[in-house]
Amino acid sequence: MENENNLPVFAISPKHTTLVFADRWTLEDKIEVFIARIDGWQIGVAKQIIQKEIAHRGFPLLRIILSYFEMLGKYLGGFTKERKSRYYLKKGVKATFPEIGEEEEAFLNALYENVRNGLYHVGMTKINVMLRDDTPGSIGYNSERNILAINPDRLVDDLEIRFHDYAMGFMSGFE
Repeated sequence: MENENNLPVFAISPKHTTLVFADRWTLEDKIEVFIARIDGWQIGVAKQIIQKEIAHRGFPLLRIILSYFEMLGKYLGGFTKERKSRYYLKKGVKATFPEIGEEEEAFLNALYENVRNGLYHVGMTKINVMLRDDTPGSIGYNSERNILAINPDRLVDDLEIRFHDYAMGFMSGFE
């Protein structure tokens, strides 16, 4: 698709194209696009997979939503440094789940090393990660055995709730 200037038109979110904000973007515009991207291209897709009860969806769900934490950490930190993925993932997890305290550093390291790195570098979590439907909450961690138990469906639900609370907080600043 092209516009009247024969420039290509691209989707910048499921709801927006490059035609929408042709000249100047306000901060509110950028936040609106950010929210639409997360809702449409991450959480929305993950929710559709869950609703369709697609078999073996745990790993694909984690691949879709796990990048949210690192991306959020980069936005919050004003992303300026390369090779800081551990730092930004932790920052994003803590922003999403503020009840996670400094004493839970081992959990955050396990999430980074065993889930994030496993999925991103070898296409699967490492051996000490269990995907379980009966996990109380969305993520459990046994520090003595360094084992993570994740309920991917519930993690998507938790992320959706937390993201919408986060987004509403941003948008209320413009009213």
